[in-house]
Parts: sequence; C-alpha cells; structure tokens
Amino acid sequence: MLKNASIAAALLGLLLAGAAVAGRAGEAYSVIYFDDAGNEVGGATANCGGQYVSWGERTDNYVRRTWICD
Repeated sequence: MLKNASIAAALLGLLLAGAAVAGRAGEAYSVIYFDDAGNEVGGATANCGGQYVSWGERTDNYVRRTWICD
C-alpha cells in the first residue's frame, strides 16, 4: 500500500512540474534556470514547431520568455 502511495505521489509531482513549464497553445517559450548564486544551471525551450528541448536542472529561480507563433 505504501509503495502504491509513493508511486502516485511521484507521478503527481511529475505532472505538476510539467504543467508549470508547459506553454499555452500558439505560444513558444524558453526558460533559463539559475542557482542561488545566479549561475545558469539549466534551461528549456519549446518552439513553434512543437519540439521541446531541456537540459540541466530546474530550480525555483528562473526567467521565462514567451513569444506568439505565427
């Protein structure tokens, strides 16, 4: 029972993390993540063609830029 609860909690965490990064329809974005010292430690980009690329680690400190797809 505890194993099932742990799996469910892990899946919920992944779902919420994905929702926080996902963009709206017709919108592309890039995100740069920073550590507490301000160093770039990760990033993600979703372009208008539907490709998603990410690298490094996600943190609570980030800058998100969005643009509208034509």
